[in-house]
Amino acid sequence: MTDRKEISTILKYKLGYPFAIFSVDTTKIDTWVETLDLDTFVTDEFTHSLCRTSNGVEDNLKINYAPLLEIVGEYVHQYIDEMRPMCEIDVEMEHPWVNIYGHNGFQDCHDHQGPGDNDFSWSYVHESGKSSIIFKNRNATNSDMNLIHLLDEYKDQFEYVPSKKEKGTLYVFPSSILHAVTPNKSKLFDRITFTGNVKINRI
Repeated sequence: MTDRKEISTILKYKLGYPFAIFSVDTTKIDTWVETLDLDTFVTDEFTHSLCRTSNGVEDNLKINYAPLLEIVGEYVHQYIDEMRPMCEIDVEMEHPWVNIYGHNGFQDCHDHQGPGDNDFSWSYVHESGKSSIIFKNRNATNSDMNLIHLLDEYKDQFEYVPSKKEKGTLYVFPSSILHAVTPNKSKLFDRITFTGNVKINRI
């Protein structure tokens, strides 16, 4: 019997979980972003990460993310459909936010489950800077750490750094996966990402 993982053109199985990485036409999103004054609704994070964010900012709730969610939602549905739902489900796209990483801006390892018990998450790269997202295996052991230096097959068992990271890249992944953002080494260009969470429920 053919393994589902072998025939999927969308899903990439890394760290034991299904990921999807899409190339998105940036034209409509760029036009929408031009209508925003990002500086009016982002603030410095409470950590030392040098990342500015609109997550948790009251003014972020006033932003009309519908144009972005309409585009991203199509890809999220493709991702979920590829996992073969066993019943009719409702896909709820939660209110997104924006992160801006200046020179050396980064984000520590975290997940997106949060108090809302989110199921999936997405992150759209509007500007890449010189930085990338990195996914971590929360169950990796010291033995795994050693084996990644000895066995090629173990490299993706400890962490996964997608090779695709340029502007227009959309990542979709389970909210439970630990991930971080590497420091932006560009002194000229910020890394700007739009991110959101997804819940699914039986209808």
